[in-house]
Order: sequence, then C-alpha cells, then structure tokens
Amino acid sequence: MRRFSFYAMLLLIVTTACEKESRMPIPYDGDKVVLNSLIQPDSFIYIRVTKSKPVKEYGNLRFPELPGANVVLREDGITLPAPEWRMINGKGYYVSQGVAGAGKQYTVSVSYTGLASVEATDSTPAAANVRDASAQRTSNRIKFSLKDNIAEKNYYRIRVYNADTVNGQIVPLKQDTVKFRLDPSFNNNFIDIIGNAYYSEVLLTDERINGKDVLFVLQTSKEITASHMIVEVSGLTRGAYKYLDGTYSQRLEDRLDFTTDPVNVYSNVKNGYGILGGVNARRLSFSVQ
Repeated sequence: MRRFSFYAMLLLIVTTACEKESRMPIPYDGDKVVLNSLIQPDSFIYIRVTKSKPVKEYGNLRFPELPGANVVLREDGITLPAPEWRMINGKGYYVSQGVAGAGKQYTVSVSYTGLASVEATDSTPAAANVRDASAQRTSNRIKFSLKDNIAEKNYYRIRVYNADTVNGQIVPLKQDTVKFRLDPSFNNNFIDIIGNAYYSEVLLTDERINGKDVLFVLQTSKEITASHMIVEVSGLTRGAYKYLDGTYSQRLEDRLDFTTDPVNVYSNVKNGYGILGGVNARRLSFSVQ
C-alpha cells in the first residue's frame, strides 16, 4: 500500500503540469494523445492517457480521458500483460499488472480511434548512493552525503519532508514538503547557481560533482520543529530530468509564469505530448536530534 500511495502522489503532481491555465495565444497542432508516466522500480506503472485540446477553455483545465485506448507495455522488448484501467482519486490510469524492475527499458504504445498512435521509451535509472542524513531541532540545516558514480551521467532530484512515526515506521506528513536551498556556506560546488530563494525541490546534474563523494548541506526556510524528517534523493533519466526541469514553474511555483514559450517543454512521446520517464527515489528517514 505504501508503494501505491507514494507513486500515485508522484504522478498526480507531475501530470498537473499539463493542466495549468494559460491566456497566451498558443499554437495548436490538432488533437493528439497525451501520455504521462514516471516509472519507479518496485512500483506498479501508472500510465495517464488523455487527449489534448486548444488552450482556450480557461474555466476547464481537464483534458478528456481516453479509457478505451489500446495501451501496450513492453519491458526490454517483451510485451507485458495489458495494463488495466483504474480510477484513482477521481482520475483514470492504466496500471501495470506487475511492478517495474531496476535497470529495465520500458516502451508504452497507445492507439485510439480517430487519433494518431503514440509511443515513448525510457529506462529505470540506478538509485542515488546517499547516506547519513541528519538534522537538529530549532536549527535550519539538514545534512546528507551523496557519492556520484563516475561511470555514468547522473541526474538528481532532492526533496525533504517533515515526518512522524506511524505503527513504528517513519512516514512523511501529508503535503508537508520542506522548502530549502543549498547552503552557500557549505556547497561550494554549486556556489554560482545558489540563489536566495527556497524551493520544495532542487534538480541537479553531476557535472560539478562527477565521481565525488559530496556532503550536502540544505538550509531550510523555516526553523526545524518536526520530530522526524525524510530526505528523498531520486536518480532520474535524462528525459525525466529535462521534463521536470522544463515544467518546474507550472508544478511548484505559487505564481505561474507563461512568458516563456510553452512549446519548449520536453517530450519524448512520438506523435503526441507528455513524458515517459524513469525515476528511482531513495529515502533517508531519521529522527531529528
């Protein structure tokens, strides 16, 4: 059940980026299939399939769902049992019958009457090598270590949650993401990109830390008062990184800014829109000292 709830929350946050309001005139290439899925090892695969529409219905931001689509899921070229249509928190998903594996390549093909068929491919990345997370109550710093693999080009996402114990396990408090920034006093590798703002997630490549064992120090926007915390560091594929980076303001900022060209959002879906990306989240749960 924890596997389901974590991934469903992750995908709901990502697909929200495709349903934000814009009053700018945006070119429209006609109705196409919109495919969205972030694949997490050891989790079921949740595939969101909708139909695009012109961005002119300002009071209606929901894209039409396609519950009768033919969705084919392949793992390393082998066709898996057909994903099943399910309603989850009021939205429809095609859900795999088994969990995703680590280091696997997945292809999703979707066909629907009256629309061009689409296809997207990505793999599941390795988990980030993180350890030794800690924090002190009434302070505003969180520490953890990350060892980058020199043999690979790596992409990371960092998030932090306040947490509590439930039935002896540390679990994140609902919708309690901690805003933070990389502490400029300690994170010298990123000194030129650290700003004054605090964010609910930070996306990084390993360009500045390739092959290094790095101590990360996060500076929180508010004093730490929780009894427990969770540091989540996700390994991302290049496609997942580009999509999350391109949709950052739509997903996370309180004030949306559409002054940039919305067509520039990365998509690896052939003949359609959206993303099929690989994510491998590693969570460090700890008591606040």
